[in-house]
Amino acid sequence: MTGAWPRGIRPRALAVGLFCLTASAAMATDTVTMAPDTVRHEMRLALAAGDAQTAWHLAQALIGAGVYRYDALIVLAEAERRLGRPNAARAAARSAAALAATPKQRFETALIRANTAETDSAVGGLVAQFWTRRAIQLAPIDAYRAVAKGELDRVRSESRLQLQFSLTASPSSNVNNGLRATHIVAPADLGGGLWALAPQARALSGLVAEAGLSGRYRLHQDQTSATMLRFAAHRREVRLSSESTAQIDAWRQQQINFGLPAPPVPDYDYAAVEIGLLHARVAGKSRHSLGATVGHAWYGGSDLGDYLRLEAGTERALNARQTLFGGLTLERHWRKTGPGSDVVALHTGVQRAAGNGDRLRLSAQARNTLSASVDQRHQALGLRLGWEKAQPVAGISIEASLGAEARRYDPSQLAPGGRQDMRLDATVSLRLDRFDYMGFVPVVNLNAARVNSNVSLHDGRDGGITLGFRSQF
Repeated sequence: MTGAWPRGIRPRALAVGLFCLTASAAMATDTVTMAPDTVRHEMRLALAAGDAQTAWHLAQALIGAGVYRYDALIVLAEAERRLGRPNAARAAARSAAALAATPKQRFETALIRANTAETDSAVGGLVAQFWTRRAIQLAPIDAYRAVAKGELDRVRSESRLQLQFSLTASPSSNVNNGLRATHIVAPADLGGGLWALAPQARALSGLVAEAGLSGRYRLHQDQTSATMLRFAAHRREVRLSSESTAQIDAWRQQQINFGLPAPPVPDYDYAAVEIGLLHARVAGKSRHSLGATVGHAWYGGSDLGDYLRLEAGTERALNARQTLFGGLTLERHWRKTGPGSDVVALHTGVQRAAGNGDRLRLSAQARNTLSASVDQRHQALGLRLGWEKAQPVAGISIEASLGAEARRYDPSQLAPGGRQDMRLDATVSLRLDRFDYMGFVPVVNLNAARVNSNVSLHDGRDGGITLGFRSQF
């Protein structure tokens, strides 16, 4: 961290909770009798001067005498860490935490536990992030909170392993991406007339809950490049409303009454796992990246298929406020049932910081999907405008975006001249910073979308509210 430190705060060695003077002291070789207050003072001076061995002996003396145990354990934990004894350091930190009685002490012990956790090469970075977030939550004043945030930034940048979690839930009037129509007009070669759509082909209401875990492990990093292993898992569960369930049950009973086999109960749950590599390189004012990802997906409790994604991206800073970006994505989807697809997508855009700090982002996308299925095969062009407000309003951070996408499908029985869709959508994201807990805040997303098609069957609109949590650091 740079700049002046707040009153009572020192750099990293003291950011673990050791707020003391910077002087030096030597341990006498002869037996010396000192008052407990003097021992505590000399102990902190020794640690601040880098004499971990002397600090360790003085801390043990206080512990043995049964006085100033909290102060002694805090210093002992840091001394053990500096002496290369990580297990003893973590044990001392836990003991200090058990004795913490004031807000400042609880803040100190959270930071010392974060600092001692870093010595565990396996998951130390993740544990350190947890305790640093805990320190942010426990900070009694803004100055301490700023120190803890700085520590979190440092720990995250130095940790090889990073994880991100997400959790959302939202009611929806169309959980199955179904059609708004209840009937379709049959083609003339199939007899014409109106055909009733089965309930599972129509829009069904219900509740959608989603959970995600993603992360990266840094394999290599130098001054200009980094190579990372990426992985992710996603789960989407759908629970139909009582009204939708009743429609499905009535239709299934109707099929049974007609002497047909009972159709399966529809299942709209979705899950996917993926793993891949990403290589990023900085060249002057530009940053370039190459990535490859393989994944597997499930839908309705059954295998959906596998996919491979290759991507290349670049961004270049034009000046202090403007950045250009662009990228190419190639995807291949293999389906267990039905034809697969190949997708080629391009995107480009510009991001600009306004004078008040607000950020604007304009992007354009083009996509071509090739498939033996006429329902999947299409071309698309889209535009998106995003805005992020720099300063919160009444403790609420605001982001918004508007999007438009035109799609063109090949001719089919229902659309002999080809189907053309226009999709418009808007999203407003409200981050409730006042309800911050350990760096995680609730987020409310307001979504609205409208699809206009030359095939009325595909006209539709959707909207809803999504509640979730995400990290603000």
